[in-house]
Amino acid sequence: MQTKTNQLMDALSMSKIDLSQRLENLHEIIRGRYEFIDRIAIALYDAKTDLLKTFVSSTPDGSPLKAYEAHMSEVPSLQTLIHLRKSRIVQDIDDTFHAHSDHTEWLKKQHYLSSYTIPVFQGNHFVAFLFFDSKTPNAFQQETLHFLDVFADLAAHLYLVEVAAVKSLLNTVNLATDFARIRDLETGNHLDRMAMYSRLIAKGIAEKYQLTDEFIEYLHLFAPLHDIGKVGIPDKILLKPGKLDADEWNTMKKHVQLGVVMIDQMIDDLGLNQNTAATIMRNVVSGHHERGDGSGYPQGLTLAQIPIESRIIAIADVYDALSTIRPYKKAWSEEEVIAELHKEVAAGRLDADCVTALLNATEERLQIQTQFADPI
Repeated sequence: MQTKTNQLMDALSMSKIDLSQRLENLHEIIRGRYEFIDRIAIALYDAKTDLLKTFVSSTPDGSPLKAYEAHMSEVPSLQTLIHLRKSRIVQDIDDTFHAHSDHTEWLKKQHYLSSYTIPVFQGNHFVAFLFFDSKTPNAFQQETLHFLDVFADLAAHLYLVEVAAVKSLLNTVNLATDFARIRDLETGNHLDRMAMYSRLIAKGIAEKYQLTDEFIEYLHLFAPLHDIGKVGIPDKILLKPGKLDADEWNTMKKHVQLGVVMIDQMIDDLGLNQNTAATIMRNVVSGHHERGDGSGYPQGLTLAQIPIESRIIAIADVYDALSTIRPYKKAWSEEEVIAELHKEVAAGRLDADCVTALLNATEERLQIQTQFADPI
């Protein structure tokens, strides 16, 4: 029989399983000793938007909380934990939590009665919360807490190792894009908007396509990588102000294959195995110019063959390209952009569900345009 030590090493292994599966493995070990620990969850914090967002969880005896987000500025009790770098024990959720937030209502609906909340820091920067929840009242006594604190460190380690690898990759990409002067054509704000539009679309189709919060957040992180292959395109083509001729266009299209080679090398160098994160990263780069009618490149895939993350990125890219000023065009009006997207859907080139998700989120979409507008 496999020992607890070996089980623990398996749970921490950076293998081909997702972070959510590794958390579930860890949870199983904890429940071997304390079966009343009914849920473990990690919610990540995005400082740029001040949002705390569901990310991964292990909830074997209930329905997981999905696609939930809250502005940290509106949750003073959690802000206090961050400020004091202090954990929180709640032994009676019904008696302690009186606010009618979606999170509190979900906890009560799932019959959780006690909880243990731990802020996770990377250096001096708060990055996430780790939650242990139980359907047993007064579950978190001193002996249990000592045990859980060890596993809390391991769970935080799982998250921080994965995030560190992703950030290393993104830092490498940022250096490469700066070197290649891609920002002369597409500003950093374009990349921010791309990421936000992609997340907005993914949230809108999450239920239909069974997209996890982990999937959505990785898509948000990797969206800015879509054109990384342009670092290998000569400046005389990349920065040409006019229309490209046929030979130049063929060279430009090679940026996709170049990007895939770069991503594959980075995945290998950073030890990111072929898990969800690595797959999404690769598909963001390889498929964002594919079109549903087979007219895209480099593979000429049809809609059913194009990964959902590639379809999402394609629409975010098209929407941003049309709605903003580029050196070779003026910004289209919102009405013109919407009409063009509908035209592309009718022709079978863009995914109808993804376009609908973006256009239905009018308030959020326009807020992204305003918040991340290019400097005049």
